[in-house]
Amino acid sequence: MNLRRALDGLVRMAQDARPQYRADGLAVTRRNLGFLRDPRFDEAWRKAAAGAAAAFPNGDVPDVRWRAHVACWAAQHAMRHDGDFVECGVFVGLLSLTVCHFLDFAKLDRSFFLFDTFAGIPDRGLSEAERRSAAWLNRELYFDCYDVTKRNFAPFPNAHLVKGILPESLGEVAPRMPRIAYLSMDLNATKAEHDVIVALWDRLVPGAVVLIDDYGFAGHDSQQAMWNAFASDRLLAIATLPTGQGLLIKPAGPGPS
Repeated sequence: MNLRRALDGLVRMAQDARPQYRADGLAVTRRNLGFLRDPRFDEAWRKAAAGAAAAFPNGDVPDVRWRAHVACWAAQHAMRHDGDFVECGVFVGLLSLTVCHFLDFAKLDRSFFLFDTFAGIPDRGLSEAERRSAAWLNRELYFDCYDVTKRNFAPFPNAHLVKGILPESLGEVAPRMPRIAYLSMDLNATKAEHDVIVALWDRLVPGAVVLIDDYGFAGHDSQQAMWNAFASDRLLAIATLPTGQGLLIKPAGPGPS
């Protein structure tokens, strides 16, 4: 009898160890994944994925729901603070579109500034490794997606697409975003991300959140090193998330600028 109970226990343990979520480079076991079934989040994700489907072969949108959940959490955090939303590196807007649907952004008295070339990663200021990665992404994934992205954000008149190369394209709208509460970074380019965060840091309000999409992914070591140095210079640290994202909160009060 004791042996039978022991065997049953081993079976249950093995079942518990089976991945509950296997996607986006994650295989997660024995976790509460209730956020994936949250009706508000699920509806936002489904609407965003439907809009993004045109950008992927056979409409096969990658399952990045955990990253999208983190973005929605960060956006909710930002709602506690005065300031607009900014995303640098948009493509067709899968994550930012989830945020917009999740927050019902059209009803908010805020703007969401969406910066991208909408035609791939510029071959400028890239390291050799970044240049090889960009060449592959530009060939296999990115295309002239401006019309698709514009259509996706049409329900949100306070979401503004800004087409151009960063950081120069910041200058076109800088007077319209003096305070930023949410900043999402996904440029796949170390120098560009550095130049953008240096340009925008003083516009981030105390408590603002910076979500760094590539921070913890293999092959993005130079980006991580740059962000770590930037944070360290300001006596801050970046949280490494299992999704591969990095999370940085601008503190309140005086400190190194």
